[in-house]
Amino acid sequence: MKSAVSNQVVLSDHVAHNQAISLPINEVVRQLVDLLGATNVAVIGGVGETRAVEQWILGRKPQRSHQLRFALQIATMIAASSERELARAWFHGSNPYLDDAIPLLLLRDAPLPEIQAKLMAAARAFASHE
Repeated sequence: MKSAVSNQVVLSDHVAHNQAISLPINEVVRQLVDLLGATNVAVIGGVGETRAVEQWILGRKPQRSHQLRFALQIATMIAASSERELARAWFHGSNPYLDDAIPLLLLRDAPLPEIQAKLMAAARAFASHE
């Protein structure tokens, strides 16, 4: 189910989840690069350079595929691909729903089970009020 929010189309959390889970990981990475840029995908994937991101797109398996799938779920909830800047800003911004933490850095530094619920709640709050 899609909902129109402020003249943009965002995916519901259920649809975004199903999409992120069902895609092959190289397509997950490709879509994340389109939404967030290769440098941000490298950060989420826990690598220091975008060369690894390019290799993931070509078929190499990333070590942090769960973080990448979750990041795609959140990014597609926040903005359609035509609104990449909005998604990038959300991932880089200090977030009051996360005690002013930065989502991108949480995905990089914290174990996913510890942050997943908080990040999802923050993304839902943003998508529903934007």
